[in-house]
Amino acid sequence: TDEIMHQDIIPLYAADIQDQLKKQFAYLSGGRAGDGCPVITFPDYPAFSEIPEKEFQNVLTYLTSIP
Repeated sequence: TDEIMHQDIIPLYAADIQDQLKKQFAYLSGGRAGDGCPVITFPDYPAFSEIPEKEFQNVLTYLTSIP
């Protein structure tokens, strides 16, 4: 089973993960896909492979929860 899809999702606030967001390894570009979903951008980030899984998950959970 996919562990990420089966975890309880706890609401995250920007203030809770501000240090992780400041790294800017992922961000909302402001664009929308054809179906209206937001586009998440992953710019070139030299230390991407060193981002802990929990940080990555926190940032993506936060970004996908923004209306």
